[in-house]
Amino acid sequence: MEQIILENGTTVLMNGTNTRTSVRSFEISLIIKTGHINEPKLGLASLYENIVIRQAQRSQKNIVPSYGGNITAFTTGGNISSLKKTLLELWDACCNPHVTELEVSDAAQDILQHTVDLAKVPERQTKLAYKHTAFAQDDVVWDTAEYIRRVSELTVEDVLEYITNNYVGKNLIISYSGPEDVLDTLLALCKQLFGELPAGKRTQIKKLLYTGGSETITDGENTMLLAAFGWDISKLSDFAETNVLMSMLSARLERELTPLGVACDLKIAGYYGFRTLRILLEVRVWHPDKPNEVLDAKKRFTDAVDVVCHNISRISHECASDRRMETSRQRAMTQRLAISNEQLLSTVEAAWLHLNRGITYDNERCISKIWQVDAADIRDMAEKIFSQKLTFVTYGVDTINYEDVVAKMK
Repeated sequence: MEQIILENGTTVLMNGTNTRTSVRSFEISLIIKTGHINEPKLGLASLYENIVIRQAQRSQKNIVPSYGGNITAFTTGGNISSLKKTLLELWDACCNPHVTELEVSDAAQDILQHTVDLAKVPERQTKLAYKHTAFAQDDVVWDTAEYIRRVSELTVEDVLEYITNNYVGKNLIISYSGPEDVLDTLLALCKQLFGELPAGKRTQIKKLLYTGGSETITDGENTMLLAAFGWDISKLSDFAETNVLMSMLSARLERELTPLGVACDLKIAGYYGFRTLRILLEVRVWHPDKPNEVLDAKKRFTDAVDVVCHNISRISHECASDRRMETSRQRAMTQRLAISNEQLLSTVEAAWLHLNRGITYDNERCISKIWQVDAADIRDMAEKIFSQKLTFVTYGVDTINYEDVVAKMK
């Protein structure tokens, strides 16, 4: 990964690949160091993003957005012969969108409808409560009515000011992955398009404090039961060990939770530039009007929480067998290889790590290290992660005690 900083502060990350096939494709992302956590007015980042994507879709530009709370990324790509045209389209869509009162009104209405539609979805409520519990953000507005009111008040001037203040050299990264023989051409294009922007200032990272804690969301309808466990992993750089650990834990939970009829999703969840290792449990109650079915669902759900606690304790204190290690390494390897073939992930990931942690992204290095991870590495990494404060949020169940859960994990 080569890094070049232009005179105005724009950073260009270039991951040149030696392609030997006739298909010569590339991926490129434009990332700004501003997102929802540091927007000057609530909902402004969402409004701007919505305008960009709506206009890109109308003009049939293949631009994919991804948002990370304190970064905003837009990714595109194609055959290397279209590099100049594609980069120009990306600049035009993000740095020079056509902002009118009608565009702002339509984008705001789209956001508000989406907000209303999702407001009462159990999984949405649980994930929001999980994030705000984990980082104890009292100053973040996540009340639906207040959010709608704030977005409705945004204007054309707000959007234009947002672009002027944030699309500046020191706040921008262009991240490229593709054939290495065009890197000089790419750099010249970046200087021509983005190098002429004012230098401006880098948006400061808002420091969040991971606090853990618990939250209970009641549900009078008893239609779904959810629990989210989480631990902060923002400072970890041991990617290979973490990958193998997640692979092993995911497989164990799947084997034990499937007979209970409990769905489980284990993933790294991003939040405003921070990351947590999150386990989400889910049980659907198909007939909430039948008391026996509701009681059975809650019993299975309580058992599922115990399964998670037991496996967290086990992986933190016991070394896995050679057979289990081999299987877990293979699963982790397969997942990393899949990521390496998705340039969309690699270009944004490279920029995210560079912006937030000063780390050079190297997926190939992570893959090579996976084979060297042993059982003691996994036990030690598990102890490092799971000895931290737990975030625990439940939806539809108010009988599970936070302190009891923490004690069971020990």
